[in-house]
Amino acid sequence: MIGTAPGRECRMVKVVEVVLELEGAGFNNIGRATRARVVRSYPGGILSCQVDDGINGIPEPTGTFETVKGARDAIIAYWDNCNTALQTKFWKPKFPNL
Repeated sequence: MIGTAPGRECRMVKVVEVVLELEGAGFNNIGRATRARVVRSYPGGILSCQVDDGINGIPEPTGTFETVKGARDAIIAYWDNCNTALQTKFWKPKFPNL
């Protein structure tokens, strides 16, 4: 056990296990890739998502998930929403009234 200086409180470092890492690329109108992870808290085993990048107005996946598949699906759905927002923001149809 690591000791602490007198008068200093000992706090645990937040530890998560990276269960799955994903990379998304080919988003509309940007030439970048991004990454996201499904993580499991330690101790506790609670599954959640972490995303590296976002789009204003698109909520990131939050909360806890029952399965890795559920968390992975939430990340993919988030990226689909981001991709749609990127297309909408930059989309300029030639024939807007059709």
